[in-house]
Amino acid sequence: MSSRSTRITAALIAVTAGASALVAAPLLAAGGGPPALPTGHHQQPVGNPLAQPDHANHADHVGVGATLEPPDDSGAHGAQGPEDSLGHKGAPDTHGTGDDRGHGRGRQFRVTCDFVKSGMFDPIVFPGTDMVGHNHQFFGNTSIAPDSTTTSLVAANATRTSTSCDRTTDGSAYWVPALEADGTEITPDEARISYRTPRGERRVRAFPAGLTMIAGDKTATTQQDHAGFRCEFDAPGTALQVSPPTCAVDEDIIGVVTFPNCWDGKNLSSTDQSHVVYAVAGAGCPTDHPVTVSELKMETYWPSDGQAHAFTLSSGSTAGLHADFMNGWDQAALRRLVRRGGHR
Repeated sequence: MSSRSTRITAALIAVTAGASALVAAPLLAAGGGPPALPTGHHQQPVGNPLAQPDHANHADHVGVGATLEPPDDSGAHGAQGPEDSLGHKGAPDTHGTGDDRGHGRGRQFRVTCDFVKSGMFDPIVFPGTDMVGHNHQFFGNTSIAPDSTTTSLVAANATRTSTSCDRTTDGSAYWVPALEADGTEITPDEARISYRTPRGERRVRAFPAGLTMIAGDKTATTQQDHAGFRCEFDAPGTALQVSPPTCAVDEDIIGVVTFPNCWDGKNLSSTDQSHVVYAVAGAGCPTDHPVTVSELKMETYWPSDGQAHAFTLSSGSTAGLHADFMNGWDQAALRRLVRRGGHR
């Protein structure tokens, strides 16, 4: 993170006079709201976490039976193309670490998105309805609102100014249930989203325009196969845990959710998420979901104070970690990245 030292300093624990409990700043948001950000932090002010930005109410006219993206016939993963055409704000990260390495010769790239805001709405599950369901923490498209659609996200970011992501051509919205410590919401630092070519696959299509996905089961009570928690500096391959471990003050708690990478080639959404499934180990995508798309892994970073807490999600048990994705990419930029990869 660009402001690592500032964030570490701000996360040190102060002993509350006359109280037996330890209060962390900025781990626990005072009074249940988000805390003030330390000076120099890369996040944008979020204001009232439930306040909605003004944006036009666009209808999403993208329906089922979408045309497939052109097949990717490139087997190499060369250097990233021109930064302006791919919408990347800064210099590429050429070293990568741990979990961010690609699979074998597979292509991959990463997007880092600052926290945008919290809000009790979900434009996929409860479209157009506010103050319903549970509290979410949003990243990416800054126009996100209860009535957002993939079409409205693309329109809002047409000039590449409505995204908190370091690749400005990514106007997608990503969100997770809010993480709470002892009943108080923790304000996240950022989310890092990896787009990977699955192991053994050479022909992968970009997500189609209009695609939405939800990964993870909010009702889970035991460890899920594709969701869980770890500490930032855990060794590569460390197993995910059902609840956030006690991480050191100089590292973040990370919630990891991996999305399905097999699409049915027809439906852009479904109430039961049956339009996407996970590949079968060693066999790839099943015949009823024949289109291999990028493997999207979302890692949400929350600051740690080094203390043990009773962690919950706004949706309930931490075992029910899940994440949502609404495709708001500039499709031409996304296709180039999927085809060539980008060293991030």
